[in-house]
Amino acid sequence: MESFRNVKKRRAGVLVSLPSIISEHSFECGDIYSLYPLCDWAKDVGFSIIQLLPLNDTGFGYSPYSAISAFAIDPLYISLHKLGFNSKSRKREIRFLQNHPIRIRNLKLEIIRKYYTENQKEAMSEATYFLEKHHWCFSYAAFRLLYEEFTDKGWWEWPKEYQDPNFAKEYIFSKRREDALFWVYLQKIAYDQLSEVKTYYEDMGLYLKGDMPILTSRNSCDVWEHPEFFIMDLQAGAPPDDFSKTGQTWGFPVLNWEVLEKTNYSWWKDRLSYLEHFFHLYRIDHVIGMYRIWSIPSADATALHGWFHPQFGIAKDEFQKEGLNPKEFESLGLIHEFKPDHYIFYWDFWKEAGYQNLPEETKARLYPLSELHIKEEEKHWKESGEKILEIFESFSSMIPCAEDLGSVPSFIRDSLFEREMIGIDVVRWTRSFTTGEFIGEESYRKNAISVLSTHDTSLVMDWWKNEGDEESKLQFFFDRLDKKRPESDDEILLGLLEFVFKTSSLFSVQLFQDLALGVPSVLENPEKHRINLPGTADRSNWTYRFPILIEDFASDFKRNLALRKLLIDSGRNS
Repeated sequence: MESFRNVKKRRAGVLVSLPSIISEHSFECGDIYSLYPLCDWAKDVGFSIIQLLPLNDTGFGYSPYSAISAFAIDPLYISLHKLGFNSKSRKREIRFLQNHPIRIRNLKLEIIRKYYTENQKEAMSEATYFLEKHHWCFSYAAFRLLYEEFTDKGWWEWPKEYQDPNFAKEYIFSKRREDALFWVYLQKIAYDQLSEVKTYYEDMGLYLKGDMPILTSRNSCDVWEHPEFFIMDLQAGAPPDDFSKTGQTWGFPVLNWEVLEKTNYSWWKDRLSYLEHFFHLYRIDHVIGMYRIWSIPSADATALHGWFHPQFGIAKDEFQKEGLNPKEFESLGLIHEFKPDHYIFYWDFWKEAGYQNLPEETKARLYPLSELHIKEEEKHWKESGEKILEIFESFSSMIPCAEDLGSVPSFIRDSLFEREMIGIDVVRWTRSFTTGEFIGEESYRKNAISVLSTHDTSLVMDWWKNEGDEESKLQFFFDRLDKKRPESDDEILLGLLEFVFKTSSLFSVQLFQDLALGVPSVLENPEKHRINLPGTADRSNWTYRFPILIEDFASDFKRNLALRKLLIDSGRNS
């Protein structure tokens, strides 16, 4: 595609949670077919990037960031309409804002399995051919069958023989080949449908942006087959901050970069190569984790006793040089021996009573040890992260975009800037480091994506109405620009969209719900249209359904005209 070389120019895009975007041909939730009318509408208005959340198989879970395979596409997204099936499960009217993904997937599986059984010879032949070209599917199909069979257990709780992936794969494909190939057949269908979408987008001059989670569910095919790629006694998370005094525990095992390096990062290469069949750009989830990641003992319920991994730590003899015995401070809960004769200091250890009760002379010798190797650590982390990102770029022609939100250390921020990695700036959080105030449009990072909301935040209208001081928002987004203060929700949203599109960011990609001009349900009750609320139960998230069919949404002349004007005025129309 010749124009692909010109992707890095001023553009606007739309971020969608695919199951939420329902077409008149959808089977209850959004699917791969939904991307066609979405593309046609985006092209008409002037958007040229469509960004999707991960499409990986979530199994019995809900979050696409906790999938059971780093490769497999969720059968939920297979379009029955594209397969030529006329099965429908809904009326044209959308009455509820929640999908039921597991139920919908099971209904689809029944329909496709019936076809598979009736056309078994041809279907199994197609699946076998796909399997020969995509070897990861061998492990996935075996795992998926066992995962379905042992519904309430992680793979480490399965019968011992099935905990061995080599035995399990050989057994499943010899004794239950027909069932195993059904799961391969599903992946073949999803692959065909999604790769055809990419071709369609190229023909229309649009770009698809995918999402690559950095972490993988403990109960996944990848961890089952390659536990050596992960540090199983650690879980990833985030250290304590102003938002969470005890930090965050995510449950995902920590990547073992040393082992991955010995394989020339083959697992990552295979992942990126597969993604490239479907996407032109991709988001690197939690790019900070490529440099270092907060690692916590897997049994811990809080992140307080974690540390940045990898880490040199403070050697036993470095304590001894100061006349200190590290075991004494370990018993006080201030440090931890994370590898033989090497210790890490716990987060905010100096706030603990065990530290406060120490003699001042002891504190004076102990505290400097906690900062002893900071410069060396940062240099090592920077070099390691850059090496990984450079290797990633060599694996694919897709354009990487870094999710660099949160508390990003200056050395990582500098590294991403030097590498010219495209970052992300969320308007509500993009403020002056000195005054804490919002910054003007011209002060945004040029090599970034400006957004009003993300899948993990409230919608921008929820933020406007319910978070922070509304008067300061009015003064900045309207008074400062000599614009009349808004008298309706539509006028508020229009003003915020005008601002974000006019930022100096290379791309400006907005959540689909934040483009809902003239949709009362979204504007008046934005809290009901949120995709995910981090830290809450999995099944209460990731089930959102937009209240209007995409075809009906796309036919609104007034909304399209308003959005088209915003994109033209901001120089982002494709």
